[in-house]
Amino acid sequence: MRALPDKAERLALFLGTAALWSLGYLATAAWNVSRPATTLDWDPVWQFPLVSAFAVPYLSAYALPFLAALSPLSRADYRRLAAAAAGVIVVSAAFFLLWPLTIARPDIGPASFSDRLLAALYAADSPVNLFPSLHVSLSFLFAAAVARARPRWRGWAIAWAALIAASTLFT
Repeated sequence: MRALPDKAERLALFLGTAALWSLGYLATAAWNVSRPATTLDWDPVWQFPLVSAFAVPYLSAYALPFLAALSPLSRADYRRLAAAAAGVIVVSAAFFLLWPLTIARPDIGPASFSDRLLAALYAADSPVNLFPSLHVSLSFLFAAAVARARPRWRGWAIAWAALIAASTLFT
């Protein structure tokens, strides 16, 4: 059996990982919406104030996989990245199903662009798959891949992932 050309394999792995991410997150969210979920009132994470401007870095997490896919990783490194991402998604989906966590979201007035953006995010995404955070885990995974492929970008990639992680606290 002949191997796929590098670009075709990279595209297949990227699309497969994206499909698994969508399925792992959206399918468990659809299932969890009708199930009782736990709120951890004691957890200090829930005490962070809402800052709607963090909706922009939060949503930028969806750009990091593209940057990793376009990075000059070797075929073996890209395969390892796809396998690691798949593992993170599968483990996270299992947690989502076993222990659905939720949080009460505040009302958002449509005062600014970021308020409207966050309101749209809230409308599209039920708060039932909160732990572990795919935004945090996948952002750092993809940032590490970018940093491996482009060592000079390491600082920016890790800072971007850290900003995405912070955004999960403020949105």
